[in-house]
Amino acid sequence: MSRSRQQVVRMLALVPYLQGNDGIPVNEVAAEFGVSPRVIRDDLRLLMYTGTGEYAGELIDFDLTALEEDGVVHIRDAEFMTRPLRISAREGVALIVALRTLRASASGSELTVIDSALAKLESAVGDSAAAPVDVVVDQVDPAIHSSIVHALANGKRLQLTYATVARDEQSVRAVDPRRLFTEQGKLYLEAWCLRAEDLRFFRLDRVIDAQVTEVDAEDHDVQERDLSDGIFTVGEATPYALVDLHPRAHWLTEYYQVDLLEQSDDNVWRAKLYGADWAWLRRLVLRNAGSVTVIEPQELANEVSSHALRALRAYDDE
Repeated sequence: MSRSRQQVVRMLALVPYLQGNDGIPVNEVAAEFGVSPRVIRDDLRLLMYTGTGEYAGELIDFDLTALEEDGVVHIRDAEFMTRPLRISAREGVALIVALRTLRASASGSELTVIDSALAKLESAVGDSAAAPVDVVVDQVDPAIHSSIVHALANGKRLQLTYATVARDEQSVRAVDPRRLFTEQGKLYLEAWCLRAEDLRFFRLDRVIDAQVTEVDAEDHDVQERDLSDGIFTVGEATPYALVDLHPRAHWLTEYYQVDLLEQSDDNVWRAKLYGADWAWLRRLVLRNAGSVTVIEPQELANEVSSHALRALRAYDDE
């Protein structure tokens, strides 16, 4: 069972357990559920966003002072757990959209479960769910996706061949997978990378190959991290080139870190194109020769011209 599923199952059991054991030390709760006290504390903080509404009295609450200072758990405002679940049309539609998004990144037996839940929700909500909602997630290799899902379900280590765009290279990584999720239409794998000895995010459309190994994945004690902590980000010192992107190069804006500045009448886009270093930027421009024109800096434009001339002379020599 994946970690996210384990957490959901644990949290569903936590509420009735705490209702019957009010004032119990958090260490005893952790021992009962077979996890660390830190995990229980994280579960409780997440449960505080759960309830029948969004205001005080409608959300599960805990005595944080008692939890932090005395290490004991007092649960409040959780009586709704004993009542039959009723959701509004707005909540139902939100769940339907979430399930449609989840379905776009699911595979195998997961699809059967999701489709069953969707059918029940759509039937209960009625016409409110008929409004067109397009969930667009980039397609990935089905074999790669299936291997990663299998590794997550069975707790196995993966060997990935991964294309790192910012450095224009491929690398082979042994990783312990933690979860799959979508962000801005992209499907990501969160995993512990043994080479980096740290948590990393891998975009599935950049995974060249994924092999499930016989080695059991280890449960690394790491703090949850936001996606922005693990991907290429732009800073004040990040190299960039001012370029003109002709129509055949417009696809670069969807795949690389680009700031669009203006669009001309002849469909040429002026943009800032960011990269990990100047050598990578030079190679990217050369690979798109004729479609990308370097405006600034002049040194990069000169390097591109020089390398292009050397390549052409090599053909002439032959």
